[in-house]
Formats: sequence, structure tokens, C-alpha cells
Amino acid sequence: MSAQHSFIPQDLYNQILEHVPIACVDIAIVSHGSVLLVRRKDPPAQGHLWVPGGRVLKGEMMKETAVRKARDEVGIECHVGPIIHTAETIFPDGPWGIPVHSINCCFFMYPADKNFVPKLDHHQSECVWIDRIPQGLHSYVQRCLMGAGLE
Repeated sequence: MSAQHSFIPQDLYNQILEHVPIACVDIAIVSHGSVLLVRRKDPPAQGHLWVPGGRVLKGEMMKETAVRKARDEVGIECHVGPIIHTAETIFPDGPWGIPVHSINCCFFMYPADKNFVPKLDHHQSECVWIDRIPQGLHSYVQRCLMGAGLE
């Protein structure tokens, strides 16, 4: 990661979380008619199935964030398609006990290599490929899945 794309100190990030919405990119990785979801280990939405993703870094274009998140969170090199859903999420159970407000764009993505094997980072406990939208998912995730073509 270049200096241009470096993370800010944790205490400053906590202050930002308390006062400013965070720009995030999520990804709907589609393969063989299914979309990849991960189970989150960290707040917000800890323990829930979610599309992989996270914050956009300073100097990073949103498509670059999508590629980075696919590679870093699930170990899959992907081609980036269009944005399929944009929304805001607000969670009272954010990281470090700070409520989080994020502005999210979800990209349609597909693996560059048909023989890929997902490799989760330490923020996810499992991955699940789904071919239809199960009940009980957060409405944001449901809408991302609808944008990826699932019913």
C-alpha cells in the first residue's frame, strides 16, 4: 500500500467515525449464478452475512477499492463491473463502540480466474455462495443481491 493510500491513526479515525459518514465500497462477486457473502467477525453487523467491502482510502478510486477488497478480504482477483446499488447504512454497534454511518456503493464483480479459491482475511469467519436471496438478511445486502440478479 502506497503512502498515498495509507491508513490514518486509530484515534483520529475514531474521531472521524463519531462525526462524519464514511465512504465505503462493497462488492457482489458473481460466479456460476451465485453471489459470495461473508460472515462478519467485527462490528458493525457482527455475525451477519454481508457482501465483502469497506472504506475507500484517500487517493483511491472506488473501482480500485473494489479490486483491493476482493483481493484482501476474500483472496479473489476480480474484474469490476458497474455499481449495482448505492445506499446509506447507520449502525449503533460500530467498531470500538462508536455508531457508524456509511455511504455505500456496491459493485458487480466477477473472478478473473475461473479456478479461484476464496481465502478469507481475519475479519470474516466464513463465506457462503448463494443463488437466491434468503430471508433475514439486512435490507442493504438484499438490495445488493437483487442488483446482482438474484431473486
